[in-house]
Amino acid sequence: MSDNGKNPSKIDKKILDNPFLGSLVVPVAIVLVGALIIFGVTKMISTDHSYKDLVREMKSKTFGNKWVAALELSKVIAANKVPPEEVPWLIDNMTETYNNTIDHRTRDFIVVAVGALKNERGLKLIKRALSDPDKNVRFHAVVSLGNMPKSIIFNWRPVEKFLESDDYGIVQAATLVLATHKVRTSEEKIVKLLDSKLGYGVRYAAATALIQFENDLALSVIDEILLLEQTSLDGRLKVEELRGLKFNILTAARGTKWVKLTASIEKMLAKEKDIKVIAHGKEVLNLLKK
Repeated sequence: MSDNGKNPSKIDKKILDNPFLGSLVVPVAIVLVGALIIFGVTKMISTDHSYKDLVREMKSKTFGNKWVAALELSKVIAANKVPPEEVPWLIDNMTETYNNTIDHRTRDFIVVAVGALKNERGLKLIKRALSDPDKNVRFHAVVSLGNMPKSIIFNWRPVEKFLESDDYGIVQAATLVLATHKVRTSEEKIVKLLDSKLGYGVRYAAATALIQFENDLALSVIDEILLLEQTSLDGRLKVEELRGLKFNILTAARGTKWVKLTASIEKMLAKEKDIKVIAHGKEVLNLLKK
């Protein structure tokens, strides 16, 4: 019931299994939580169902419809079709369904939907999902935390524990989420990932994350990222992927206004051939020099 007959969760897993795409994919997942798996599905529940209809479908006894309804609900939420006053009711019902379902796909899409709401009331469910037996549910629980308000009070230790995992997908997600919320206790742990054996994706995610802490130890890896060429890494990265990695750095630089990145960006501009990266780089450089 998905594009080319593939299960959307398998499509998601295939993307995340590429260590070179990881540091590009994960930031997108944090900004557009659930987008990695939502758009692969073509034949689902009718799109004219309201969020209340979908909650009823999700809580029904029809096993196969539960995860489909949860998926569609995440799309409705992403489209801002839930009135703010209904959010507590919706989270309570999703929590009840999560607690009472054995189907990992349903739990997965519920976590995606809760993350899309960006409401602190969902933190209790996300906290539980961090220890879910299914790795995709755990991954999306971490990603959902990236969508939560920066002001949240949360026990970050379970997320920091993921930094020690051998699953580079969840390591990258945890790295970037902890940096997004500037969890200071994680900074030293993220620094260690600059020398990670899990692949370039983890190293690059760590360097990008450390911009939030303005940590000088990330500068050499940041230079490495900004000076990547089409022939780098045995030519494994496409133009769009190279651009995405550099845009991640430039976007983080814009947000923090860390002036020490000026030299790195200048070195990049002296060699860069991608006109989009050049334009973005010049814009950020001007901002840092003000």
